[in-house]
Amino acid sequence: MAVVVLLSPGGSPGVTVAALALALTWPRDVIVAECDPAGGSVLAGLWRGHAEPGGAGMLRFALAAQRDPPNAAAVIRSEALPLEDTPAARFVLPAPAGPFAARQLAPAWPSLAAAFAAATADVIADAGRFDGESALAPLLGGAASVLMVCRPLIRQAAAVKPRLEALAQIRPARPADGLLLIGKGPYGSDAARVLTGALGVPVRGSLPFDPAASAVLSDGAAAPRGFRRSALIRAAAAVASGLARDIAGQPAGAAR
Repeated sequence: MAVVVLLSPGGSPGVTVAALALALTWPRDVIVAECDPAGGSVLAGLWRGHAEPGGAGMLRFALAAQRDPPNAAAVIRSEALPLEDTPAARFVLPAPAGPFAARQLAPAWPSLAAAFAAATADVIADAGRFDGESALAPLLGGAASVLMVCRPLIRQAAAVKPRLEALAQIRPARPADGLLLIGKGPYGSDAARVLTGALGVPVRGSLPFDPAASAVLSDGAAAPRGFRRSALIRAAAAVASGLARDIAGQPAGAAR
């Protein structure tokens, strides 16, 4: 299946919330993999520290992938937590908090990228803030789509530009496949046109600033009434549908 990587220029634009919102509305089986070099956050956030993953998660999956990527891909769900209580088609592969896990994962990225690409579900990789980490090159280079998540602000655009240049060292033909905008900024309805013109990267979609719905995914807050019909989830469904359609049946690195 296909791998979609979400990353950001920093400044807390909401990569993890975006990844989880897309997963909740993804039209096929999907797994959110926490690949942030700064460490994972969903166990302490969405699960409020109450999840009991045992030995499951990114670290154990990485060990399995290094031994045998195809076999690891076949059992990836056993290392993940279900994102929903109903018949599970959406999962999260959590990583421990803190940067120590990133150092442990560094030698495993070629195997992890191969296992993700061979998985029986699409993988949304939450790579967090991208600062040019060469260790992530196998993941980024083999992804069907790489999206930069940012707010439509001048300071965020300024931070995106050098990171696109760093991505170009890893993915020369297509540093990023698009921008995913979060919230509103000074450009109003012209945000997509302005940012595309300034950065040379198309806007693939936008998610609204929706504090109540976002708190459910970032901090495990009680879902407000109508959560599934919230502005965040409705917008995520539109983005997810378009992304999934574009990457369906395409080899890694071939999406447009």
